[in-house]
Amino acid sequence: MTLREWWVLARPPTLPASVAPVAVGVAAGALAGSVSWLLTGVMLAVALLLQIGTNMANEYADFRRGVDQADSVGIAGFLVTGHMTAPEIRRWAAGTFLAALLLGMVLVAARGLWLLGLGALGASAAGLYNAGPRPLSATPFGEAVVFLIMGPIEVVASELAAVGRFTPAGVLASLAVGCTVASILMANNLRDRLPDRDRGRRTVAVLLGPRAAQRGLEALVAVGLLLPLLFGAASLLPITAGGPALLLPWAWARLRTLARPEGLAKSVLVAGRIHLWSGLLLALGLAAGVWVR
Repeated sequence: MTLREWWVLARPPTLPASVAPVAVGVAAGALAGSVSWLLTGVMLAVALLLQIGTNMANEYADFRRGVDQADSVGIAGFLVTGHMTAPEIRRWAAGTFLAALLLGMVLVAARGLWLLGLGALGASAAGLYNAGPRPLSATPFGEAVVFLIMGPIEVVASELAAVGRFTPAGVLASLAVGCTVASILMANNLRDRLPDRDRGRRTVAVLLGPRAAQRGLEALVAVGLLLPLLFGAASLLPITAGGPALLLPWAWARLRTLARPEGLAKSVLVAGRIHLWSGLLLALGLAAGVWVR
């Protein structure tokens, strides 16, 4: 495999989804202790490798189940075109997960068994998401799994890696991150609603229909952007953490474009950008709380 092929398989448009949880976890940790930037870098590498491995595993699993076709959107497409074989993708996914595991053990050695437990929980949930004859990605529980893995688990793990402990601030902030990252999957499933329905998948978007699924997507984003402000007003987070609420008019305008058929093709890109910018604003607001508290 060439570096370019590996990069396409990694699905680079999805990778910012892993940056926001790490940034928020590190910023929340900075409220409670001194940050290890070396271990933060290792944590970011682990998060990115886990997502890349999951993307590869998803490419393999969906191809084997007949979900991915030549006209499928958002995939690398190497399998449906015959450019690569399923065993090759499976080996690369396994190798990527192994690299994440080895780096993760560095974090466990430095920060303790809490990280091992969180890693095992996240890996188990990720396995259930992709594996088996009825993976969670094909059920109404996909968004909940993504919320858990890339919200609370990844934020708290990043906080542990950065400062060696987790805090109530990190847990609360992780709820907002979980909402916006789950909105990416909701946007993906809204875009793929018709082919998913035809292939027997029963995602939230399939069950609710386009209009209700659109409202669900908007609700996830609104809650994710407003929660830090509410927590700040209640003095549970620094008031500066409320910055994501400033994105609400911008986010709402872009989400409304998805209600039109021609806008659905950009749904994942739109939700991904909202997640990334809200996560970075939340991280900056938490970091600013170090000086304003």
